[in-house]
Amino acid sequence: MVKSTRFENGLTLVTETFGGVRSVSVGFWVGAGSGFENEKNNGISHFTEHVMFKGTEKYSAYDIARLFEDYGANFNAFTAKEATCYYFKCIDEKLNDCFELLSHIFYESTFAEDELDKERKVIVEEINMVEDEPEDICYDKLAERVYAGTGLARTILGPIENVLSFKRKDVLEYMEKMYTPDNTVISIVGNITHEQAIALLEKYVLPKCGNGKCRKTFSPNVQGNGFVKYKKDFEQVNIAYAFPSISFDDERKEVQAILSFCLGVGMSSRLFQVLREQKGLVYNVYTSNSTYKNNGVFGIYVNTSGKNLFAAADAVRDELSKLQKHGLCDEEINRAKTQLRSNLLFSLENMSSVMNANGKYTLYTGREFDLDKQISEIDRVKSTDVSAFINEIIRTEKATVAYVGKESFLGDENLYDKFAK
Repeated sequence: MVKSTRFENGLTLVTETFGGVRSVSVGFWVGAGSGFENEKNNGISHFTEHVMFKGTEKYSAYDIARLFEDYGANFNAFTAKEATCYYFKCIDEKLNDCFELLSHIFYESTFAEDELDKERKVIVEEINMVEDEPEDICYDKLAERVYAGTGLARTILGPIENVLSFKRKDVLEYMEKMYTPDNTVISIVGNITHEQAIALLEKYVLPKCGNGKCRKTFSPNVQGNGFVKYKKDFEQVNIAYAFPSISFDDERKEVQAILSFCLGVGMSSRLFQVLREQKGLVYNVYTSNSTYKNNGVFGIYVNTSGKNLFAAADAVRDELSKLQKHGLCDEEINRAKTQLRSNLLFSLENMSSVMNANGKYTLYTGREFDLDKQISEIDRVKSTDVSAFINEIIRTEKATVAYVGKESFLGDENLYDKFAK
């Protein structure tokens, strides 16, 4: 059972007890990410996440890594568009040690300039690596067009010139603004009770976290469309499609999940069967959903060869046309429901997955994640719900299309014009 406590300063604790395991997963979730950045400080959320582990007055960066490994723990962090998470997973008998260490790092990192200089070089290499990842480029270019004019249009890593310019004071100012207790959720899952978790926070977090208030602005709802291309001499072609869709907490999220599975998630999905199995046009094709506070997209990704570019694009358009005309059959919908229910139940076997689900949901909504409720909502989806969603969302004229690949493969063609027609 999921339990939560909101303390007087706004800090939220969310827990779920699993007495049959010997591990505990902990995540410190902060409502900070590139979606709240501007052109000048784009990349500061990711930069802050990286340098958080570079040392305190008590421990060096090496000490931090060594201690977590001495405790037998896995630890790391990640930054997204509207959230940053610092986490570890350990055996239950090492929980106090690991929690004390992560709390110490989170509230007492010193951000020494020499350590920041070292880490900025690492981040620049990470940015350079993206230039060799056509799929990442494709999604970044898609976001630029779909969310144009908002923080969501910016990359999580930020531009190299920003990363090279960030100083200690920039990190401290950003943390003062965003790393406030009312913008932080601590998610703990595993062999621990809610009362034991409260005791950990009272000992290691509440004396340090203060009473600051976050004043952030979420990106407004936007619905860009059209065509964006990035020409580079990759041997493969990458195409991504995005349809403006629902936000994170929309009541139709299960409907979207069912549509996504049937169209392009499972190996029995329409796009996989037609584009790969029947026509042999692609190596990889799938659908995905990105959801934020006020925005969301339903996406399709295609990886193919230059010679199959237009045939694959036509095949996607044809399958969407069939979907618009005929919808999904009951057999497909029922198969998707079974798979989605199974995936939710499978996730209970992984404490880190449960911690992430609970932490993200509470951070985004202020409520407790209810798995049983979500399963019930999946079961309640009807074919008429799916048809209504398709009619509203799958509108080719509202889509954004991104292309990454050689100029010679594309020529002067505009994939959006071909798609929208």
